[in-house]
Amino acid sequence: MRNKMLAAALLLCLLTVLLPQPVCAQEAAAREISGKALITQQEGIDNCDWLFDGVRNNRTIGANAVLGLEAEEGIGSLYLIFDVEYQPYTLVNEDDGRTFQCGENRFLHEYVNLTEIFGEAPKKVSIHFGEEAPKLQELRAFTPGEPPADVQRWRTVPEDGVDLLLFSAHSDDEQLFFAGVLPYYAGELGYEVQVAYMTRHANYGTTRPHEALDGLWATGVTIYPVFGDFLDYYTKSLSAAYQSYANREIDQDQLLSYVVEQLRRSRPLVALGHDVNGEYGHGMHRLYSELLQKAVEVSGDASAFPESAEAFGTWDVPKTYLHLYPEGKIHMDWDKPLAHFDGMTAYEVSKERGYPAHESQYDGFAWYMNGHDTAEDIQNIGPCDYGLYRTTVGPDEAGGDFFEHLTNRKEQKRQEEEARLRAEEKQREEEEAKRLAAIQAEQAETTQPTLKATESENIQNSMQKTGIIGITVALVALLMGLFFLLHHVLKRN
Repeated sequence: MRNKMLAAALLLCLLTVLLPQPVCAQEAAAREISGKALITQQEGIDNCDWLFDGVRNNRTIGANAVLGLEAEEGIGSLYLIFDVEYQPYTLVNEDDGRTFQCGENRFLHEYVNLTEIFGEAPKKVSIHFGEEAPKLQELRAFTPGEPPADVQRWRTVPEDGVDLLLFSAHSDDEQLFFAGVLPYYAGELGYEVQVAYMTRHANYGTTRPHEALDGLWATGVTIYPVFGDFLDYYTKSLSAAYQSYANREIDQDQLLSYVVEQLRRSRPLVALGHDVNGEYGHGMHRLYSELLQKAVEVSGDASAFPESAEAFGTWDVPKTYLHLYPEGKIHMDWDKPLAHFDGMTAYEVSKERGYPAHESQYDGFAWYMNGHDTAEDIQNIGPCDYGLYRTTVGPDEAGGDFFEHLTNRKEQKRQEEEARLRAEEKQREEEEAKRLAAIQAEQAETTQPTLKATESENIQNSMQKTGIIGITVALVALLMGLFFLLHHVLKRN
């Protein structure tokens, strides 16, 4: 018995080794190969060392510059960080001469997947910049595979629009007064989330858009944000904010047009805006809040700002919430652990990952979160309280979710796909039923004449048999009559 059990165990071990094991579908991690040794050609660039030092230097490369790169194991992807938005540029696969135009979206942080573009990782590739001199801060290169998590792979707005559009006056407000929103909806739920900033802070340099991108990526946002071209001014009232732009010949219609355009371009199911009192009284917060209130009333009207209506169509936003709005109150729970962030809460992600990316602002506004371990700890202008300013789908009932009474884009697509498959299946069933009915009708038509011919033949045969029998009976009767007549004659004689 013991020998049998041992033999069975050995057989099981042998089968475990011989049977095919499941293969992990996850793409292997890419290895970084950045460095000066990668450069084989440099035209219009005297020194390339600063491209690989990990510091975002503000350097200008010459017009029509060319960078040639080579790696024996193949260059799977590139990551370029521009100081300011740059024009499209050209990539050349030096292995076979194929070209590809990049940078059409003018992302500041741009990931270029060479393996996807060319179908393989080229060993030699060159970057050809245009007549505009690029301000390239950093260049990173990787072997084929999944790039590191800090490499930002931005997307444009999906064709059918976003789920949530957050209107943040400055690049850091989205991590402070709206703390928890981005990690929960973009990171945890995977909703399509975008941020539209009123200013890019151009009057204070080029740093803050980069901080915004780093903070958004850290909190789960993957749709590239919008940066307004309005300069940043600190005021203490709504009227002073409007006046600061009027002094520079920017009227209210120009400001409102920008907000309406973002609603029409991104087609959000939910729009989110600042407190009407500007949180701590900031005039630009108040202004951006009022602009959103006005914009959602006219964004569905083609006669209002017709240029953006013609470019993007109109859009009537289903739900609009404002921070701390006193009507239609809703309280959000940003202190629940999130699986996507390994158990961190939405508030913790904003506090520990999102806001720290804003290094230039950190010391000045860390007071909002310092000493507050949870979102609920922040009183007066806390990030958990909102009000439903406008709705086309009815008031909230359960609360605690901006998307009550709404179906997010991903679920809409799933339902549409499910409906499409059901419709196709129903059509196939109807076509199959028609095909079978046609076959049965054809068989019936073929069988009916045969049956009629057989029936006629049977009748004819029956008549023939009846006639033969009749003749036979008549002959027998005639013979019998002759026999009896003959017998009678003979008897008389």
